[in-house]
Amino acid sequence: MKKTIKILQLTISEDPGILDLTREIAKTFNDPPYEIITAFLHPTKHLTDYKKAFSFQLKKSDLKGLRLKALWKLYRYCRQENFDVVITHRFKPLHLMLALNKLLNISLCIPVVHGFDEFKRRYRKKCVSIGWSKHWHFVGVSEPVSAYLKKTLRLDKNDISVIHNVIDIQKLSASFKTKTQSRELLGLKQDAFIFGTIGRLVPLKGHLTLIKAFQITLKKHPHNQLLIIGSGDEEPFLKQYIHDHELTHSVKLPGHIETASSLLKALDVFVLPSLKEGFGLVLLEAMAAKLPIIASNTGGIPYVLGSLGQLVAPIDQPQAYATAMLKYLSKDQPLVLKETELLHKRLHDHFSLFNFQQAWRELVTTQLEIVDSKKST
Repeated sequence: MKKTIKILQLTISEDPGILDLTREIAKTFNDPPYEIITAFLHPTKHLTDYKKAFSFQLKKSDLKGLRLKALWKLYRYCRQENFDVVITHRFKPLHLMLALNKLLNISLCIPVVHGFDEFKRRYRKKCVSIGWSKHWHFVGVSEPVSAYLKKTLRLDKNDISVIHNVIDIQKLSASFKTKTQSRELLGLKQDAFIFGTIGRLVPLKGHLTLIKAFQITLKKHPHNQLLIIGSGDEEPFLKQYIHDHELTHSVKLPGHIETASSLLKALDVFVLPSLKEGFGLVLLEAMAAKLPIIASNTGGIPYVLGSLGQLVAPIDQPQAYATAMLKYLSKDQPLVLKETELLHKRLHDHFSLFNFQQAWRELVTTQLEIVDSKKST
């Protein structure tokens, strides 16, 4: 094994959850014997978030069809830098490396899989089957994602590891604004009971179900408010629904906010109504803010919350969420405080940066040793 282990972290997405994870992986390998560079396929404003980072400045059209420009740029760069390890996020970076590593022969390639839709298409499964070799090892961000990979790609259990997502608890906690400050910045009522969530506005996140559930609670609690921070394809539809049902003063959609997590204390209860969720990084942020949590009983969510929080079946039944929301409206405050303290403790016990960094370093070291041993036999 070389004295310095050179790592390329390759990503395409500006999805906040993935950005957070790439930052933490970069921090994990910032010091000797590691040297890590985080590369974005598309232009990005986030290069300064990393010790070493750059962008290939590719257009969206460059990643369609044969992707020859993208393949050539990435091939030249990898040949020049002579990486020992490549870590990818999302399918397109993985697809490029599956094609290129037949030529590059990089010792270890680690695709990080964040959810359950990466290999829904038969073509994608075929790409993995053709490109697979001893150099590849998958990481799932939760046990359910790992099980999905084993079943979908028919991989051996030794070809997949689980490394949970984490957040920098200390840094995030220091960024929190007070409840009063957060509500003022968001234009929310200071004396209202507020439910809320953060996430991309897409159908799988279940925001319409959440709005309908909140509508039910308004019959008994008309002064309450619902906050949904995020942007996405479903935003116009949700805004139209809010307008048509005269919910403008009760349901707030402020759009994407770069530092949304710092405003979490504006909420009284955090709700994650996703129909599918590989992990649910935003749950960790809510746990750090010491918020009670209502969430879908799907994917990695139960693994994040353990036996805590209020789990709801991940189906389009607003009444189920409304029932859970109404419970918190009538719950004794000491019981709520006890629950939030237990959630906060679970965050520190199970999702610490120390455990995350140790797991990643052990994975890279162990897998490189395995690859080296296979070369010598």
